Amino acid sequence: MSLGWLFLYPLRGQGGALLLILAVGLYLLLAAFDWSREYDTANLLIQSFLAVPSIIVVGLFQHYAWASLRHVAAGHTQTIRSIEIEEVSPLANYLAFKVALLLLGFAGMVAWCYSISGLFGTGVVIAIGGVLPAVLGVIVLDERFLDGFDPEQVTRFVTGLGPAYITFALSIYGGMASLYVVSFVMSPPNVVAVLIASYMFVLGHALAGRVLYVRRDRLSLATLPELDPERVVEEVDTAAVDALMVDLHRLCGVDHVDRAGKLLERFLRDGNYSFDEQMHQRLQVFHDNRLLLEHSWHYLDRLLAANKTLRGWLLLRNALDIDPLFRPGTAAAAMALIAVAPSADTRYVDTLLGDFERAYPGSERLPEALFEHARWSVTQLGRADRALELLGRIEREFPEWAEHPEFRSFSERVRRHA
Repeated sequence: MSLGWLFLYPLRGQGGALLLILAVGLYLLLAAFDWSREYDTANLLIQSFLAVPSIIVVGLFQHYAWASLRHVAAGHTQTIRSIEIEEVSPLANYLAFKVALLLLGFAGMVAWCYSISGLFGTGVVIAIGGVLPAVLGVIVLDERFLDGFDPEQVTRFVTGLGPAYITFALSIYGGMASLYVVSFVMSPPNVVAVLIASYMFVLGHALAGRVLYVRRDRLSLATLPELDPERVVEEVDTAAVDALMVDLHRLCGVDHVDRAGKLLERFLRDGNYSFDEQMHQRLQVFHDNRLLLEHSWHYLDRLLAANKTLRGWLLLRNALDIDPLFRPGTAAAAMALIAVAPSADTRYVDTLLGDFERAYPGSERLPEALFEHARWSVTQLGRADRALELLGRIEREFPEWAEHPEFRSFSERVRRHA
C-alpha cells in the first residue's frame, strides 16, 4: 500500500461521501454556535438545543474514523465497501460517548493539577499524553471500553508497537488536533478549514491503522493473508467460495454440520489455510453458529501454531459468547490462551478454569490449572475462600506440585491475608 493511496483514503468510496456530509454538518453547527453568541438572552437556550445534534455529528465522525483505523489495520487496500449506520451511529454504539467522558475526565484532572502547581500539571499532561493513544488504541481495536483500563493490554500494545508507537500517537493526535482547532480556536468558522480538518481527522486515523498493520505480527492482529506482502498465497476463486457457501448452507440446513465442517476444512487445507480469517469472517454472518464454532475449534490450533495467541484469545472469547461450553481442543491450548487473557476478561477465565477437569479429564496440567484458578480468584475476584479450597486440594492430591517455591509463597500470602 503506497503512501499516496493512504492520503487519498478519506476521499474515496462511500467514506468520501460520508466525510463530506459530516464536514458540512459540522460547519453548520459551528456557524450556528457562533451566530448564537450575538443573542445574549437566548444564547444558553440555543446552545442547549444545538448540543444534541453536535454530539451526534461528532459521534458519527469518531465512529467512522475508528472504523477506518480498524479497516486499514486489517490490511484492506480499498475503502470500506459498505458503511452500515449501526456501525457508526453513536445512538447504536455508545463507545464514542464513553471515550468523550474519559477525555473530559482527563481534561478536568489536568486543570485541577495545574491549579495546584504548574510543574505538577505539566508532569501529568506528559504522563497522560504518553499513555492516552495506547488506551484509545486498545479500546478501538477491541471495541470494549473497559479494555483500555487494563494495564496488561495497554502495556502489550505499547511494547508490540515499539518505536512505531510514537508514529501511531502522532497520527492520532494530529487528527484530533485538526478538529479541535476549527471547533474551539477558529472563529468565525471557515468552511474550507472545516473540510480540510475533517479530512485530516480521518487521515490521521488511517495512518495510525497503517502503523498497526505494519506491526501486525507483534500485535497478533487479524489481517487479510492475501494482502500480507510477506506471504505468497494462491488467488482464491470467488465463484468457488460462493459455491462452497451454498454447499455449507445446504448441509447445515439438513443438520449435517459435521459433513459441512469436513468440507470446509478440506477447502482450507487445499489453499494451505491462507484464507482462514476470511472464511471465519464469512461464517460470522452464517445462519448456523455450529459451523462457526466448528471452524473456531480448528482455527484456534492454527493461530497458536503461528504464535498469534492474542488473536486466538479474542476468537475464544467470541466463541464462549456463543456457546459457554466451547473449549479449545487441548489442555495445553487452553492454558496458553489463558496466559494472555487480560484482567477485563476474568469471567471467561473463571469459566474455563472452573470446569478444566471436566473438559480435559486426566490432564497432567490439572494442578497448574487449579493453581492458576486460585490466583485469578484472589487477584481478580477477591475470593480468598475459593483460593484456599483450590490450594488445599492441590496439597492433598498433588503433594509434589505443592512443594514448588512459587506455590508455597503464594499459599502463605493467601493464608496470611485470609
